[in-house]
Amino acid sequence: MVRVKKRWNQQSAPRTLAQMANAIGATIWKLAAAVVLNLENENFETETQAQRIDIMEEVVAYLVHVCDRWVYNSADQEQRAEFISVLVKDMGRMLEDSRIDVQGEGAYQAEFFDKVNRRSGDYAGYSYSQDEGGSFALRCRFGDRVQAAMGKRDSRWIPDFIVAREAPEIETALRRSLAGLVTFDRIDSESILL
Repeated sequence: MVRVKKRWNQQSAPRTLAQMANAIGATIWKLAAAVVLNLENENFETETQAQRIDIMEEVVAYLVHVCDRWVYNSADQEQRAEFISVLVKDMGRMLEDSRIDVQGEGAYQAEFFDKVNRRSGDYAGYSYSQDEGGSFALRCRFGDRVQAAMGKRDSRWIPDFIVAREAPEIETALRRSLAGLVTFDRIDSESILL
């Protein structure tokens, strides 16, 4: 399991929504990279760096959705919208930097934003519990998305691996990080970044 940040060094200090979103973005990035590594360590081969980024995009889109589901019960609509917006923009920048390194210049952020919107619409039809995480059906859908990004080789076993091992682990790690880093009752409203 990947180590993720679960608390602030100065716990009593108020944080902006952007600071909280940036911290959660770093957690999501680490978890997405760990999923790719775990898939490869289980002998599910990726062929190119671009394919690895495709898989990371799917994991990021899923975890952004899980994050949104978690935040839904903790924040008002305005806070939730700003938090998720900053998070998605942050993730878009990170993914675009990775894509540029591998594939050259392109409008990768817009493509990523479209993917997040499509996936969120798709995943919204499945149940999610604050305590248990995503339902079996939601995790299966996520597994199907990773399978499509992985390609044909060993594709039959990828959804099973995602459902049984990766989805529960990354959801648990993200929920722990969210619980320790995101508090909507102590927001530093003086320095909110839009």
